[in-house]
Amino acid sequence: MMNWPVMNLSGGPVEMTSRTLRDMARPMMYHYDPAFIEFFDHTCQLLQQVYRTQYDVVIMQSEAVLGLEAAAACLISPGDKVLNLVSGVYGKFYQDFIEKYGGVTVEVAVPYNEAVDPDDVRRALRDNPGIKFLSVVHSETPSGTVNPVKEIGAIAKEFGVITIVDTVSGLAGEVLSPEEWGMDVAIAGPQKCLGGPPGLSLMAISPAAWQAMEEKRPAPVRGTFLSILDWKTTWLEQRRFPYTPSVSDIYGLESALTQALEEGIEQVAARHATIARACRAGVKALGLELWPAREEIAAPAVTAIKLPVGLVDAQLRQHIRRRYGIMISGGYGELLGQLFRLGHMGQAAHPTYLAAQLAILERSLADLGYPVQWGAGVGAAMATLEGWGD
Repeated sequence: MMNWPVMNLSGGPVEMTSRTLRDMARPMMYHYDPAFIEFFDHTCQLLQQVYRTQYDVVIMQSEAVLGLEAAAACLISPGDKVLNLVSGVYGKFYQDFIEKYGGVTVEVAVPYNEAVDPDDVRRALRDNPGIKFLSVVHSETPSGTVNPVKEIGAIAKEFGVITIVDTVSGLAGEVLSPEEWGMDVAIAGPQKCLGGPPGLSLMAISPAAWQAMEEKRPAPVRGTFLSILDWKTTWLEQRRFPYTPSVSDIYGLESALTQALEEGIEQVAARHATIARACRAGVKALGLELWPAREEIAAPAVTAIKLPVGLVDAQLRQHIRRRYGIMISGGYGELLGQLFRLGHMGQAAHPTYLAAQLAILERSLADLGYPVQWGAGVGAAMATLEGWGD
């Protein structure tokens, strides 16, 4: 069998802290034990604090793709027009859900190294009367880019449009609030910047979104794993579950949320932004080119890097993994073979992890015949971190 990695510095799931791992080993409880009901309620309260919201939160019991599909299934009626904003693989992917549930897609697309311009959103809404929903990816992990969701959400509200926001790798990477950002259904994952276990969909739901779910034609979605309304009528209203929750994953989520709040969400987001900026400085010092068209749209979660001429994506990543034990990510979907990604989420958003990652990248590039100036990448990154921890 393959040796386990020394470091997981991928695009997620990411490493969990030793505290989270210990907390996930707490005794297994029956999900209707009063202690677990109290624990689940406490976890939901923590999630509201991390989201900085008074909206209802729902923790659906599967990886965030469940929450993303559930939003489409529960909101979109046949014939509804949906403005889908595409700046990467996941944005384009959402069209499948829109059309699976009978929606009519209106697309605003940009190259996958760019971000959506809010002016284009306004224009699309003005030129296409009757759009009911807008879907957008906050943090396009495969591209290492972010979209200006706060500005987009404000425009959607002007037109009375309900928003569906994929913030799977955005939550805790930036300071956000569904109310302030115009997010009606926000979907996040614990396995990215929060550094928690995969397997849960972390959702915040506005009153307007609940109303739209109740008004879905020909009938609201009920009695299915995809039903968000079932969580409203069972958990939110009766403190019961529509099905058995993933008890150990909830332990891990509670731990990750608690640690984020102890550090402070502003500090968590600042730490991710600082390490991402340092990583970009190190990458450029190695003579490599960033994938995002501009640094101001570069994601705090991962740094995406154009593959240098003469190197093969799989060869580079396999070399780093097999020889040095570090797992990084390649491109995904249409971007496969065009870029590779350095992850710096959760506890990996720290100078020690970054120094190790850049040093091994430098060593591996040299191993494969790419010219490097020894110490350039780590040195440039560390030079940006003066005052870290002060």
